[in-house]
Amino acid sequence: MTANSECVRSSEHGKLSKKLHELSHEELNEYRVCEQSKFSDDKWVFFNHIPGAAKANSTLNWAMVLSDGSQLTEAHHAERLHWAKLLLLTLIVIPANGRIRATGSMSNLQTSFNYLLSWMSEVGYHDPHELTPQVVKCFMEHIAPIMAARCVDAELSRHAFARGLFVVSQLWSQRHSLSRMGVKPMAAHPFDGKNSEQISRELSIKVSNLIPPLPDEVALPLLNKAAWFLGTPANDVLRLMNVFTDPLAGSMVTVKSTFRSTYTHKAGLTNCSRHRRVRRFLDKFEFGIVAGERQPWHEPISFGGKESSSEYDGKRQAAHLWEAVRDAAAIIVQAMSGMRASELLSIRAGIDQDTGLPLEVRIEESLTGLYEWFVIRSAISKTEEGAPREVDWVLGMRPAGSSEIPLAVKALCIVNALQLPWMERARTAYLFLSISHGKGLRRTHATADSMGVKHLNAHIQRFIMSWVDLSNLPDQSAHHITENDLVPWRESRGQVFRTHMLRKTWAQYALACDSRLLPAIQMQFHHLSLAMTEGSYIGNNPMLLEALNSVSVQKRNLLLFETVTGKIKLAGRMGEQLDLALDQLRQDINDLPASEKWSQTVAWANRNELRMFFTAHATCCPSRSSEMRCHDVSKTPVWVRWAPNSSTRAPSLCAGCACAIMDKSHEQFWSDRYLASQLSLIAAEMAGVADGSFREVRFRAEQAKGILKKFGADIARLDHTVLSRSGKLCPN
Repeated sequence: MTANSECVRSSEHGKLSKKLHELSHEELNEYRVCEQSKFSDDKWVFFNHIPGAAKANSTLNWAMVLSDGSQLTEAHHAERLHWAKLLLLTLIVIPANGRIRATGSMSNLQTSFNYLLSWMSEVGYHDPHELTPQVVKCFMEHIAPIMAARCVDAELSRHAFARGLFVVSQLWSQRHSLSRMGVKPMAAHPFDGKNSEQISRELSIKVSNLIPPLPDEVALPLLNKAAWFLGTPANDVLRLMNVFTDPLAGSMVTVKSTFRSTYTHKAGLTNCSRHRRVRRFLDKFEFGIVAGERQPWHEPISFGGKESSSEYDGKRQAAHLWEAVRDAAAIIVQAMSGMRASELLSIRAGIDQDTGLPLEVRIEESLTGLYEWFVIRSAISKTEEGAPREVDWVLGMRPAGSSEIPLAVKALCIVNALQLPWMERARTAYLFLSISHGKGLRRTHATADSMGVKHLNAHIQRFIMSWVDLSNLPDQSAHHITENDLVPWRESRGQVFRTHMLRKTWAQYALACDSRLLPAIQMQFHHLSLAMTEGSYIGNNPMLLEALNSVSVQKRNLLLFETVTGKIKLAGRMGEQLDLALDQLRQDINDLPASEKWSQTVAWANRNELRMFFTAHATCCPSRSSEMRCHDVSKTPVWVRWAPNSSTRAPSLCAGCACAIMDKSHEQFWSDRYLASQLSLIAAEMAGVADGSFREVRFRAEQAKGILKKFGADIARLDHTVLSRSGKLCPN
């Protein structure tokens, strides 16, 4: 049937008889929408012309389960089901744009129907004419967090949102055809005249900001455990791989007889011989002791009751440990680089024989010559053009001349060693493999292919469940924006984890390091911050800038939210001005629940178009650009002062700037500055240096003290620390 043909064929004679809207109720029910399905059927099964395509892609199941657990085919959904079927029928027979809908996209169309119909059922809407622009706006606000929760790999593309809004847009496009079919159409354009491309882009940005980083209470134990696994446990698992590789098979081995004599024979290749070797190897295998601990990190591998199954019991347990080390390495690399999961999975396998580093990893000297950068090249798959392209990611830094290997680079080396036995049989050149195994990882018959994003997410969820104890989490995180935000983590044992949270966590700590973080990881994030200020790799990587910008917006919203709710106090000239500006909002949301307070605060920030830039010593809100001291120094024209000048920005300048905000997150910096300045003054006094020589140091101490007082820091504790440390400066 051709598009735009309003006539339908008689099922008996194949002649053109009636137009679609002229069919009676009975005739419509008998009308064949495709060769295999009638209009009244609960499942429309279309023929897919693409060879090898899954049948599910070309099937639309009208008995779909909605979000409330009911099926669309139930009686109370009859009106919704009827117009939904008519909409799809008009898209097939008389599409407004003249293009017939591809049969292979029916599964995507069903998802779009499910989003809209589930929401309409929840709020009590039945017909398309009820979907006014304001109602559609409410639907988009509803769908955004749902799509964020379902997102596995970082930010969703605008194309995903276009699919989610497809039914809404088509209700408008097909309104004339639907009207003739007896469906009262929409009265106005659902998106206020904007096209779906614009709406999808706006919604994708909104959802990107909805995706949170890991809560500190989850990130700390997760990253610490992952880093812990890459030490002694990784070394033990690499030794344990003899269970899978069986290096003795077919070689000449020396064996002791019962009479204490020895003889040499060829190790057997039969299953019985392999079983015995596995059993002997595991009986003697001892796990190491991690530094700082007293007991081996893992119990000896135990066996089942049957001798014949002992090999599989041992291999199964060893395979779980093998997977744990691999997953820990994936966590570390993604958390320390800011990669999406898809970019992590595009890293190629192999070790460079000349450098001893993983392929695509190179060492470059920083601009000052003081540091060496470890940089890896990987493909970005989510680009505006759609085609993958390669960019550099900073994995870590070290002082020039040091032999230290950053933890992320070490993680890649470990994964290469772990998967080496399967590399030559793998059907991919990528590093992270998905190896099919039943009772254990088999060397010879295992199928190794590239791992998918969903599989990686599932593996890390299993890692959290098995190795990270979340049972003692409180109900709420320290920086919660909804009530009981840690309860899902505790109750699901980490199954709410998504890989994109690691990316957001990277950006969060790159913007402001958490001093409680494991020292090695803390150092790594400081390296990334240094790379941002000293070089251009991160600045040239749009994917990392996007992550930083997204988290910057989230940090801005959190700063305002915690100020409005009284959790923090602001210092600095802009901080005091902002606090006054928030008074009305504070009164308006005082009696609302936390989630609604958060929504209102975000809306206020967006309306006022506030932009913030974060450092360890201050937050810059450049709304008074004519008074930005970092630009005054460099004499930058006012009309280009949209961000702070990183080349002239300094704590002393920021402290008195009209755009500076200081709060509790900056306490560590100003506390350290106060302590260092006071100790310098005491040391100078002991050495008999003239007081005038330390005027600048005294100014820094007073400046830091004033800032600390404004957001309620414990100055008495700092003074006590100064006294205790100054006693060590006195000569014996």
